[in-house]
Formats: sequence, structure tokens, C-alpha cells
Amino acid sequence: MAILMVLAIPGGQLTLEWLGEELTPTPPEQLVEALPTGFNPYLPKAPYGGPHPSFLPLDSSQFALPVALGDTGPIDLALEPPSYPFACGSLVSDLGQPLVDNQQGAGTPITGDKGQLLGYSKDCLIKTRVDYFYLPKGQQHFQPWPAAAPADIAEVGGKPMVVRVERGSLNRYLYGIAMLADPKAPLEDSRYWNGGVIFSFKGGVGIGKYQGKLRLAELTDHRLDQLAKGYAILASSGNVTSTHYDLWRATRTAALVKAQFVARYGKPRVTLGLGASGGAVQQYLIAELQPGLLDGLLPLYSYPDMVTQSIWALDCELLEYYFDMEAGPRWRRQKERTAVEGLAASNHREHRYKRYDDWAQWLNLRSGRLPDGATECSAAWRGLTPLTNNPNYYHRRHLFAQALGSTSRFSYWHDLGYLYGVDGAGYGNRTYDNVGVQYGLEALREGRLSVPEFLHLNAHIGGWQPPQHQQQERLWVLSGDKDLARLSLWSDHNQQKRPGGPLPLAYFEGPAPAALDIARRNSGHTGAMAAAYWGGQVFLGRTRLPILDVRHYLDPVLDMHHSFASFSVRQRLEREQGDSDNLVIWMAEKPLDPTVQAIAAMEAWLSKGQKPQDSCFDGQGLLIAEGKGVWDGAWNGAEKAGACLDRFPSYSSPRNRAGAPLAGDMFKCARIPVAQAIDAGLYRPLDMAPYQGWLALVFPDGVCDYRQGDQARPAGLVLAP
Repeated sequence: MAILMVLAIPGGQLTLEWLGEELTPTPPEQLVEALPTGFNPYLPKAPYGGPHPSFLPLDSSQFALPVALGDTGPIDLALEPPSYPFACGSLVSDLGQPLVDNQQGAGTPITGDKGQLLGYSKDCLIKTRVDYFYLPKGQQHFQPWPAAAPADIAEVGGKPMVVRVERGSLNRYLYGIAMLADPKAPLEDSRYWNGGVIFSFKGGVGIGKYQGKLRLAELTDHRLDQLAKGYAILASSGNVTSTHYDLWRATRTAALVKAQFVARYGKPRVTLGLGASGGAVQQYLIAELQPGLLDGLLPLYSYPDMVTQSIWALDCELLEYYFDMEAGPRWRRQKERTAVEGLAASNHREHRYKRYDDWAQWLNLRSGRLPDGATECSAAWRGLTPLTNNPNYYHRRHLFAQALGSTSRFSYWHDLGYLYGVDGAGYGNRTYDNVGVQYGLEALREGRLSVPEFLHLNAHIGGWQPPQHQQQERLWVLSGDKDLARLSLWSDHNQQKRPGGPLPLAYFEGPAPAALDIARRNSGHTGAMAAAYWGGQVFLGRTRLPILDVRHYLDPVLDMHHSFASFSVRQRLEREQGDSDNLVIWMAEKPLDPTVQAIAAMEAWLSKGQKPQDSCFDGQGLLIAEGKGVWDGAWNGAEKAGACLDRFPSYSSPRNRAGAPLAGDMFKCARIPVAQAIDAGLYRPLDMAPYQGWLALVFPDGVCDYRQGDQARPAGLVLAP
């Protein structure tokens, strides 16, 4: 106890210095100081209503390409005027300060050699430049080309490993083009190019307001094998989802980068997409938004898209708070939570935030409150709810001056306000909806959840406060809070809880009362949901491009890149096209990295028609099984699991465990009265007729009937041929 008191007395700053250094963001050299004069991102705006972006492809002929060395690349103004505030990333990308574009104080201050103020940059543009790098013999990292030609240049296949790297700004983002080259040859020389392009897409979760970082290693060190084979590598910080998750804007940015390449070097014989997580999302959506930009997709650790993951990912903290703080002792065994959450869990593998909560409780002279172990929700998705959903919270808010950062409205919804619309209070419309969702329905039907447990869960789960009522997060230093004692892992102060607090489980074991207060749920904006479709943020499953979907099997380690996402893609393709013949799924154990083999397989598929097969591999690269049916299982109605699924069993999401299809693109369910749900057999083999009164109290607006499809999907949604 004495030790606890010593820690508590000095206050939060000492706690921060002792415990929080690993989370403290590094202050930038320059802060964004103000918005451009007259720019108002809070004006009400109706959601977008079509046409689909595939009918509005980027027309590269409207731009003067290629951008000459020393010039700045164009900004695509087709969607809307650029959004602000916009923090620059050229300094952290070792590309120097951006160019001055105004003297009115908008954006980032630009200084001279002696620190004098030269002006401001609101759009973060830089001059186009070319640099050369070489790989020394016996090393793995490229080095800048020296004044005198080095004598220790490594060779691969008889080619000297010298790379020409073009960098600049296109559509306000930083882009790069890398290929083997002779430093003495003209800029347009492409003698070592094999005619193929690999467009590198990167992942992460971002909500805009940032130019992003262009890492040189992504163009050189990490792509050594592809460079050695003669590929040109393309990349852009606007095609990194930790920068932003506006997939329409990302598609047009990628099209502009490729147009710059084509104008400089000519049309490639093949353009392959390559990227993991959010980099996989971009490939799936680019295939639909701008056909012809990519010829083959190599999505790694894929999801079909981002916005439909939010349908269930925003359930995570509601469920975790319920299990941690409101439910009974059964749920302190983390693996029990899989019955409701669907996602993998472990009774022993901890999530990294548990220690922070333990410290917070000790500072408050209380014992730890979280059980051992973790679920995928707490281990992998924690922190993404406030990032996408809370307009006050942004892990990059330190890039903005205090006055600007404290008044700006962040969140995924607001960053795409031109698409989702902005409400009368000046906040982006949200698509999240959980009215009528019967959490744990499948567990109830399987006998893994008792009726009282089912009722208790659904009466307490609630939803999220409207954006104008949300308060700043209490994620400690991530939200600028130096007081660890205030920590809230679940953002529970922004949740809509049951009035009067939680009820005991025993309350639901007796007869139904005359009335019952339940936690209020969220009804999403139907116009915003339709706009997600119209604006190309949802992968529909309408592409015939060859797709080789590759991932490690990470479900047991509670990694967010779960395997069932690949099957969601397959279900969407089969639903929309009648088959998924253009999708091949590879899955492997670590440490095998099958990326090189996947690129070769895609080349053979495109050039020779040699389509690879669905396959799974062990960590040493040995084939476990391949061929038709190896991924069969309950997810596609098969009676017996295929050889690969048997080796690598998959999980599901909270919405799947509530009865929604694995395809996952169900924003708003059709609702029916509980009496009709009972008559329709939604609870079979369980007879819920004796509990009809309880169900009517817990679900006063009816329950989801997923057989009727997504009620938010707009009629007449078509893609360009």
C-alpha cells in the first residue's frame, strides 16, 4: 500500500514520465496553424447519391504529364475542394519543407535557412525530383549514389543494383517511382525495365487531415526482389490507409501516379497491385472503381473493404465493456466470449492495454479489474473505435496547433463528409446501426447461451453517443491526457448505457415485468449508408480481375487479420457474379513468406493462363493441400471441412454470431416483431414462445430478419461495364 501511495502522490506527470514514454507522440518540427480563409468543413451537406465512381474515372488528359523535374504535380479537384486542416509529411519523409503557397497563415509555416518565416503551405506540395541509390555488395539497404561511382555495387542476374527514384507530390500526396537505371542515362531510359509495374499499397487506419509519409525503403529495400527482376515500383502516401480511408480519393490518386509513370515511360505490359490489410482493401475497391488501372490483384491479409468492417468493429468495445464490467463471472474466461463475439480469444494471451488499466487502478488504490487473457476485440481492435467514431479524438492531433486541434472535428465519418453528408450540427453522418441486432443469437440456438444470459446481454449492450455529445477519450497520453487514473479503455463515457445501471442476471430469470428500461442503441443514417455504396466504399463483388488472396494464419494469436475475411470476399463474388472463379486463396503458417511465389504465380496466370489453385502451406513452405474444396466448411454450407480449413479453422464476427451472413455487408437489417420471428423459426431449435414478453421488452423495435438483405443498399446500383 505504501508503494501505491508514493506513486499516487506525485501526480500524472510523473506517471507519464515513468510509464507512458512508449505511447507519447513525438512533437513535429512544424504545426498546422490555421484553416484557409473562408473554408468551413461544418456546413450541412446531403449524402452523395451517385453515380458510382466507376462511371467517373480519372481522365489523365486533363493534366500536364509527365510532371517535369522541379515542377509540382497537379491536384485532382473532381471530388471537391481539398479538405483542411492538412498536415504535411515531406519533412518526415526526408524530402524537405513543402513549398509556400500562401501568406495568410493557412497550414504549416515554412522557414528559411536562418529560421525566418517565408510563408505557409496549406497543400504541402513539393518539387519533383530524381535521386539514385545503389546496393553495396553484401548489404541489404540501398545507399545514396555518391559523387564518384562506387566500386562495390551488388549485381543480381547480371544487373547492377542501382535504382532511380522519382519523388514529388501528386494530388497533394507524396508519390514515388523506382526502377533499375543507369545514373549516366537520360531520365526516360528504361533499358532494365521488364515492362511490369507493381503498385505498392500500404495499410493501417487513418482518418485523413494528413499528407502521410513516403518511406524510401518501401520503394527500394523492401522491393529488392522485384526490382532485381526488372519491375518498376509505384507508391503514394495517398495509397496508405494509415493516412486516410477515402477509397474514392485513393483510387484517383493511384490513377494519377500511374498516369505520371505512363507519360514518362510508356504503357506497362502488366500492372500488379500488392499490399496488405488496408493495402488489400484498396486493391479490391480499385478493381471496381477504376477498371483497367490494375491487371491483377495480390491482396495480403485482406478485408473486402473498411466501412463494412465498422459494422461489427464498433460492436467490439460495447461487448468488451459489457463482459468486463456488467456481465457475470462466466465471461471472465475470455474464450467464453467467442460464443458471442465470434472472434478468437485466449485465456492466457494478454492485450497490451491491460497493464495500463492495472496501473490506473493501483493509482486509485484499487485492485486490478480486468481478467487474464484477451479477445481479438481487445487485443487487436482496441483504439480504433474512438479513432473512427469520436470527432474529438485523433492520435495525430499533436500535428496541429492547440487552438486548431481542439476545434477541429475528426473521425472517419467527418473526413468523408463530402460523401456521407454533414448533419445540421456540423458532424459527419454515421453508418453504424445496431437496432434489432440479437447479439449472441447463434450461441443461444446452439445452447451455449442461456435465455436469461441472452436477454441480459441485449438489454445492456446499448450503443454510442451522438457525435455532438461525445467527450474526449481517456486513452491516457494517446488522447493528450497525462492523468493515468482517468483511463477508460472502452470509451464507456461515450456509450449509451442502461438507465439506472446494470441489472442482475437473476432479474431475467423470472416472469417478464410490465416495463423495462434498456440501453439505447444506434440507428445509422440511411442516406450515409446508401452513399457508402454509391461512393464506392463498399466492395460489391463485381470484378473479373485475377485475384490471389494471400495471408498467414493469424487467428490463434488474436491478430486483427483474421482468415474469415477472405471467405467474405468469396461470398460477395459468388453472390454478385454467380461464381468466384477469379479468386484464389493461399494461407500459410509463419515463417513462410509466399509473396515472391505469389507474384510469379500471378504473372503465369496473366501471361500463360496458368491459374494457381486454392492452397495452404506449413511454415517451411510444404504444401498441405490444394485444389477445389480445400476451404469448404460451414461458412459455405459444406457438411465437412476441407483439408485447409481443417488445418486452419476460421472464426467470425459479432454480427455473424447475431445471425448476419458472413459476407458482412449488412448495414441495416429488416426488422420484424418478435412474435413473427418466433413463428418464422428464427430461434430454432429453441422454443422462445414462453419468452415472447421478455423479447418484446428487450427488442421494442423488432429483431433483425437477415433473409431480406441490406435495407440500406440503394436500388439500381450499377457499375460501369
